[in-house]
Amino acid sequence: MPTDHLSLSTAVALTPRRAGLSAGTDNTIEILVRVQAADAPSGDAADRAPQAIALVIDRSGSMEGRPLAEARRCAEYVVGKLRPKDAVSLVQFDNRVQRLWPAVPLGDGAPLRAAIAAIHSGGNTHLHGGWREGAETLTDVAGTGLKRVILLSDGQANEGLTDATAIAAQCAEWAARGVTTSTYGLGNSFNEELMVAMARAGGGNHYYGDMAEDLMDPFQQELELLGNLCLCDLRLSAIVPDGVEVQVANALPSVEGGWRLPDLAWGAEAWAVLRLKVPMGALPPIGQLLSVLRVSVEGRSLEGEAVTLERAGLALPVLSASAFDKLMDDELVSRRLVELAAADALSRMRTAADHGDWAAVERLLEEASRKFAGNEWVAAVLAAMKEIAESRSRERMMKESMYSASKLRSRLSAKDEGVSFSVAEESIERPAYLRRKPSQGKGEV
Repeated sequence: MPTDHLSLSTAVALTPRRAGLSAGTDNTIEILVRVQAADAPSGDAADRAPQAIALVIDRSGSMEGRPLAEARRCAEYVVGKLRPKDAVSLVQFDNRVQRLWPAVPLGDGAPLRAAIAAIHSGGNTHLHGGWREGAETLTDVAGTGLKRVILLSDGQANEGLTDATAIAAQCAEWAARGVTTSTYGLGNSFNEELMVAMARAGGGNHYYGDMAEDLMDPFQQELELLGNLCLCDLRLSAIVPDGVEVQVANALPSVEGGWRLPDLAWGAEAWAVLRLKVPMGALPPIGQLLSVLRVSVEGRSLEGEAVTLERAGLALPVLSASAFDKLMDDELVSRRLVELAAADALSRMRTAADHGDWAAVERLLEEASRKFAGNEWVAAVLAAMKEIAESRSRERMMKESMYSASKLRSRLSAKDEGVSFSVAEESIERPAYLRRKPSQGKGEV
């Protein structure tokens, strides 16, 4: 699709929590930035550029049996959902790294399926080497379309380079070259901090499955998302008046000049909450407007062409204290702020679980359940966390709290996402990548 059409069909909206500033005091204001794509095109316009996918599968000894069988099943699912012109490579790793299939057009997929079926369990986990080999297979693919490494592992990186910071830095370097990374962790033994860091730095997504059979659900999410993407490498930058401080409230990855938003799919929105601190000295007299924020959003089309969206700005009136107090909070902004506060609570629960302090976990759960009872999705997430806490499974608690917190902070949402939430309605009405699941480590129920 032409980049000028993408620019025109993607809107940037700014919504403050309260539509005004209070005179005579410092102000802290939250502004929801929503980058909204048009609905999916149809007919000839629906054709997308060929994609290039590297499947990188851990075959270490711990994957023997059901885990490896499910990993093969998920890889075959990917092959079945891609198009004949899409390029797919296959890498397996344990203590050795082997390129089983180069990144070539898929065709009917039969030879690749045979290569997947032949994967069997082996030794230790050379995770970095497997990921890097997958990235290097995609350098052979011509063109500048979407290129993504899909990495699946159930264990710790214990061969080759194992430092999480160094590996994540390499993921960022490859993302800058157009090769992004999504990670899939399985079970209780994988290093969630490494897998999340790789995906965040690598411009992709991070998922996990509590059991081997839970893997299929995140694979479906990723493939459905990749099939509906319209903009990648989405970057948000903000300009504020002198003296005004700006921070992103939902812990998005920092990039030069701003923050990275999730890749954008048709009919969805990527969002951020910006928190501005406006000093009293920057305020004009009561009744006048202050231009508090201008944002710009840039990205790439699936063909690799740069796309710049129309800049959006927000000006707010300065009101007397009594008039400001009468303003109502915007419902959508308030709901997103609740989700971010719940994510912070989950992070504190993870720290307590890491220390084995289950009394603190239970106290935090009880406080959060009371505080956020009005948000049905958050309440469902906390209910799932409570079940894990009752089992006293430290590893499950740490993984679920980390992945759920990340989902609350950074996700694509439906443009028409409502306040009400139910698992049944989400599974029927939403594409997999837009569903608000109560538990990130479980498949759809």
